Amino acid sequence: MLAGLTFQSILATGSQELGDGKGPDGAGLFDLFFDNIDLPGFVDRPALLLLATKNVHLDMNFITINAPRTVTTQSYEQSKDQDWFVWRILPNPSDTWILQTHLIPSGKLGTTRNTIGIHTRNEQGRQARVRDAFSVARIFLMYHGSQ
Repeated sequence: MLAGLTFQSILATGSQELGDGKGPDGAGLFDLFFDNIDLPGFVDRPALLLLATKNVHLDMNFITINAPRTVTTQSYEQSKDQDWFVWRILPNPSDTWILQTHLIPSGKLGTTRNTIGIHTRNEQGRQARVRDAFSVARIFLMYHGSQ
């Protein structure tokens, strides 16, 4: 069986904002989840997560794959050594979209029902007080799929 590169769209158009005053009724949106991501023909090899970001001021925001919902109560320090942790969202304090590419090691993704999480934290990496406010767009997974 041959494996070729396959793209899966997560957020192909539009953007999402995270942070204080964002989300429904301005209540704040600090943890954004993209649920039920199926990867047809998935072959368990490393994959890439591609996303565009802007206005990322702090370096303690992070990405998860298939994390429990309790991640919303965890700090960067509590999360960074977990199996579901992918990497930090790289700072980009400008109003210009930049592309970020993050490696997802083998064993983190499955064929069905994957969840990608994007999490904003404060300058100490905690989920308290004023957290970073930034935008994400054009999120895609590039993975190995069977042909």
